[in-house]
Amino acid sequence: MSRAIDWAQTTPPEEVRARFERVIAERKRNEDATPIKYWRSTGVATKGGVIGDAELQVWIDWLVRDGLLKQDQLKPSDLYTNAFNYFRPGKTAEAK
Repeated sequence: MSRAIDWAQTTPPEEVRARFERVIAERKRNEDATPIKYWRSTGVATKGGVIGDAELQVWIDWLVRDGLLKQDQLKPSDLYTNAFNYFRPGKTAEAK
């Protein structure tokens, strides 16, 4: 996924849209490709989709404020891993 996200982040949007349309057509699943013309970006801010604590802390704080979680019940790192992300910090050559 991380490499696909990076490709979509670094490829001109018209090329990404063309690829999406080709994939949809080749799958022959009777899918509607019309929405693809509106695609502008992945909506993922970090290179390759590397996740950080701050992205999830916002939601944890909201759930605590609404009484759905207790303070310190969860920490962001309980909810995600970058272990398999090609772009993770500290990745070594062997981990490709």
